[in-house]
Order: sequence, then structure tokens, then C-alpha cells
Amino acid sequence: MKKNANDKTIKLNFILIILSIILLIISFIINKSTVIRPIFWIIAISLLGLNIFYNNKLKITTIILVILLFFGGSIILDGILSVTFKRIPVFAYNIITSGNTKVYNAIGIRIWQCDKNDYKNIIVDPFYKDGYMCDSENIDVLDSNSFLNSIVSNYSEYKNKYIKIKGKISKKTGQNYIEMQPYEVKSITVNGYVTFADNITLRILFKNNSKELDDFDIYDEITVLGIIKNLEMEDNKYIVYMNESEVISNINLKEFNISVTESNSCNTDKKLIFSNETNNVYNYCLEEMIVSYPDNNKYEIAHALSSNKLNISDLLIDPVDTINNEKENMIIYRFESYSALVCNNKDIILGKKDMSFDDMVCTNEEEIES
Repeated sequence: MKKNANDKTIKLNFILIILSIILLIISFIINKSTVIRPIFWIIAISLLGLNIFYNNKLKITTIILVILLFFGGSIILDGILSVTFKRIPVFAYNIITSGNTKVYNAIGIRIWQCDKNDYKNIIVDPFYKDGYMCDSENIDVLDSNSFLNSIVSNYSEYKNKYIKIKGKISKKTGQNYIEMQPYEVKSITVNGYVTFADNITLRILFKNNSKELDDFDIYDEITVLGIIKNLEMEDNKYIVYMNESEVISNINLKEFNISVTESNSCNTDKKLIFSNETNNVYNYCLEEMIVSYPDNNKYEIAHALSSNKLNISDLLIDPVDTINNEKENMIIYRFESYSALVCNNKDIILGKKDMSFDDMVCTNEEEIES
């Protein structure tokens, strides 16, 4: 009788082990987000725990400890299998759906499914090192004004979702974060100046320092992508936090056009508009000088130079003609709408297109030394 009992115990143990293995395999083979997977996994671990209990007559506290260790090992194994075989994790504690994209957050890993119907092309992000991993073109861009005017009443629709938003920078702190606030579109002027409302702010935080921000300044238009995380009140004003952000747009600083308006009255005075360690740039007989970029952003020449959107060397590229004064070591670069006189002391005078050496606008060496 004892032998039969032992045989039954061995048989039961074998069945429990086989059933546990089958459930574990099924939970791994199913490569979809479904509650069946963690249920099967939990049942499998529980059966293994029961098997240990009946075979070793351990205390219940010991069995609980063993099961917890199994669960911890299961989470680690789940992560290893997900990374190795690019699978949807069994234990995803948070799933974010943005349009056609799904993001599975598990302990130590993040899985991207850029097409929620495609389970083969999976992107794995171990330790949450990277930001948005799918093609940003698949997300519709939102206007910052429309977003900020509706986010309070529709916050639940945006929370924990990735969005792409386009708007003007109201505040910038290095390469770490920027802010956007509502503004009136009709108030946009040269240099992008607008009046911002401060009742609500979108604070955009970058996971790593974003070098792309170096090309942008306050009032510039920018497109960013990130995940909406929090909506808070500070001094009776709303602040929306966007995390894991990245710059999507760029300013094409290589393509630009310079247009000028000549002054009706011109004298020999010149006006300093920009200065650095190597050059002084002056305006001579020009009422206005505007730099235009392909994205329809327009800046005064002084603003473009001071914000590093335009280099001094850019002012001398591809002239229509050049005139040399070898005796005075000066050169005039002629363009379609203006001229640039490079003086022997490295001063640069921007003036009307027919400006000549006879205008005597250069500062001579004696004046510099004095």
C-alpha cells in the first residue's frame, strides 16, 4: 500500500511539473497583451510551489518565500526572454497606446510595438535608455495653443500618452528643458515676438541634454515629441509636464535670404549692430535688413547674428561681384540687395548695394588705437 501511495505521489509530482512547464511555455508563446499570460504563469509557479510543499513538508512561510522567489525569478526571466527574442513581456505593469503605437513598460525594459497589429517587428529598450523609438511621422502634430486650451478638461485623454506638439518657446533653460505658453497668432512679428499668457504652461523636460536646442531661442517655433505625465497647480496656474522629450523639428540655417530697405536719408554715420572678439558689424544707410528662412521665420540682422542663427561669414557667401582696394587692404562684396565692406581692421559695414570706398565709412587704424 505504501508503494502504491509513493507511486501516486511521484505521478502527481510529475503531472504538476509537466503542467507547470506547459503553462509557462504557453504564456511565452502567446505574443500578445492578454490577461491569460500572467494568469497561466502565476498558476504554473503556484503549482511548482505546491509540489515543493507536498514533497518536502515545508512550513507555509517557507513555501510563500519560495513562491515569491519564483515570482522574482520569473520577472527576470521574462525580461531576458523579451530582450533576447523580442517578445511582448508577460509582466507589463503599464501599457501605453498612442494612435497605432503600443508601449509596454515592464521592470527594467520597455517594448515598442510601432504597429499594434504587427507582433513581429518589436523594438526593445533595455533600462529605459531611449525616448520615443517609433517613426514620429506616424503621430499627428498638435498646435500648442489648441492643446493648452483643452488639456485641463481633457487631461485623461492625454495622460501617459506620447504626443507631438508644435508651438513657440516661451522659456528655455540650456539643453535641459523648455516651456510653451498660449499666445495670439495674429500678434506674431519679426523675430517671432509674441505676448504669452501665463495661466497655463507646458514644461517640456528632456531625458538627456538636447544639443538641437542650441539652434532655438525664445519666440522660435519648435516641434517636440514626448509623453504627458502630470498636470499640477502652482501659484494658481496650471503646469503640464511632458517627459522623455525630443526635438523633432530643425531650423535650416544654411538656406536663407537677406532683404533690405535702404534709408531715405543717408549720412556718413554708421551704427554698430553686432560685435564679437574678432569683428564689429555696422549698418550703413540701411533702414531695415531682414533674414528669412524657409520655415517663414524672419529675423532682424542683429537678432540673427546675436542668436547664432547667422554667422558673420554667412554675410560674405556667393557675392555677385567683389571690388578690391589693395592699397587700403579693403574689399567690397556686392550682393543683389546690399554690399558688405570688409575693412582693414576687420570691421564689416553692411550698406546699400552701390556703396563704394569713397563713402569713407571705415574706421581707420588711428581711430582704433586712440
